[in-house]
Amino acid sequence: MRPNDYNDLLKKIKCTDDFRSRMQQKLSSAPAETTEYADSVSGTEVITAKHSWGRFAAMAAAFVLVCGAVGGGAYHFARINNKTEESTNINTDEKASVYSRLKANKDCYNAEIKLWEDLSGDIYSKSNIDKDKIFEYFDHFDMSRGIEADDFTSTLRGIKIFFNGTDDKAKGVTYSFELFDNGELRLTEKVKSEERVSYHSYIDGQRVFNDILYMLVDDEEAIAEFEKVTTKELENEITNGFKNNPYDKAYYYIADENRQEEYTLTGRESFAHQLMAFEWERASVISGDVNHYYLGFAATEDGYLQFSSGMTYKLKNDSDLESFKSVLASHLKLNEFGTDASKEDILNAFHEGYNGGRARFRVDDGQFTEETECTLENFESFKDEISELEWVTCETSNRQIYRDFYVAGALISRNGYLYPQSSGTHQCAYKLKNESDIEKLCEICDKYITKNTNENANENDSIYSKLTANKENYSVDLDDDIKKKDIDKDILFEYLDKYDMTSEIGPSSYTSSDKKITVFFRKIGEEKKNYSYVGATERYDYKLVIYDTGTFTWTENDNGKEKLTMHRFDDGGKIYQDIIDIFADR
Repeated sequence: MRPNDYNDLLKKIKCTDDFRSRMQQKLSSAPAETTEYADSVSGTEVITAKHSWGRFAAMAAAFVLVCGAVGGGAYHFARINNKTEESTNINTDEKASVYSRLKANKDCYNAEIKLWEDLSGDIYSKSNIDKDKIFEYFDHFDMSRGIEADDFTSTLRGIKIFFNGTDDKAKGVTYSFELFDNGELRLTEKVKSEERVSYHSYIDGQRVFNDILYMLVDDEEAIAEFEKVTTKELENEITNGFKNNPYDKAYYYIADENRQEEYTLTGRESFAHQLMAFEWERASVISGDVNHYYLGFAATEDGYLQFSSGMTYKLKNDSDLESFKSVLASHLKLNEFGTDASKEDILNAFHEGYNGGRARFRVDDGQFTEETECTLENFESFKDEISELEWVTCETSNRQIYRDFYVAGALISRNGYLYPQSSGTHQCAYKLKNESDIEKLCEICDKYITKNTNENANENDSIYSKLTANKENYSVDLDDDIKKKDIDKDILFEYLDKYDMTSEIGPSSYTSSDKKITVFFRKIGEEKKNYSYVGATERYDYKLVIYDTGTFTWTENDNGKEKLTMHRFDDGGKIYQDIIDIFADR
């Protein structure tokens, strides 16, 4: 349900102006991501008790099918979508629901609220709260429907509301609401030693939980304390999550491709401790089709964890994201290098912005290794012939990848290896399945790639290769988001050499930003020399502009005649921040 839909719904519900005002204020804040709804909502129609997990649920179900049902949380996904009648575990002749019986006799009761957390106990309590607000809110749900007790999952944090009789009319009957932060509710009617219980689960349960919290509690300090993610809470979720997956397997779901890669899960205990060492905050359910690992719970590379209990967390500090990715990489290993790669895998390994033309050949990846400028003709045919060979996956750390290799939209080693340069994080490289095909690979490379002669080398050279060939002749200054004069250029070139600084992109793939670093390369001794053309504002021979969006530009300035090329780093904004960090204290 979107916030606007919810506001419209509030207008149709008979409630006090104060209640309506507070709810609208709550909804006017930054909206949480919304999940799918099984049934549309209009006026006070029934909202069916149902969770929507999207692709995450599909992955969990697939895991059960592949690895076998393991009970507990793993099977929870399949059952939580069931529409069930109210639980009748207590023998009674009364057909009315627990909620309707309480509402019919609400004037006989006072209401007390408690915020409860498993480790700390009661964090906050208040007596004689406005019980009418509670009924006004829950009246737009069909409280006669529920889920079975076996489908109910409590968590370590909840809102408890107790209804205690004010006079003899209550006849000793008491009621309690226990709403947990996964959006599941337990209603209990107690008559002496006998209990009647109903269980409920709400669409967008986190929204329901937060609505009740902010509607009934006006103590900001208590709410802040209650909203903290404790180590105990996270430990409980991770422990239960791993119980869903007793196997040393994990799966990486690739968005929009309807496929998954199998990984080996290593070091569960240290993995859990490393995850708990980060600071986390509560988040909305992951929505949409996103890349994620499933290892008994979901983990995304942008810092989210989601559990079968319905709880979702995200990293509190963006600065922890790279460390978080390193933790994932150290415990999740792509399975069985040596598995066959498809023709599509090889075709997709090439950079999207590369269309042939300029290529380079290097003997190794050392910092000061010279490279030979080359020209690749008929790129599509080249890719097609390469992909017709038989390839298997291999580790990216294999040093043979970086021996006698071409940089031509991908790294192609004459030793029979190919390392992708397409966008995204690459979990593997490729090597020829049959050593006998190495000769065929070299023949294909020699057929389409030719080394440039001295006569046409300058014409085909990239701006970066021209600069690096004569880098000792230039001083380097930083401007804009970090200002430094005459920096250590060897450190800069050593860092940039790790990346493809030459493959170009088109304007449609280029995104600039106000956050940028400008690097000026000026010929030593000519830094203050006046320009000889009209409109000169800044002397430089070469200029590199790096944006926090991951794109960058090279400009070659030939006495006012500027040549500009556009490029993109695969690692996004990391390079922008790295340059600032490297030279901040130098």
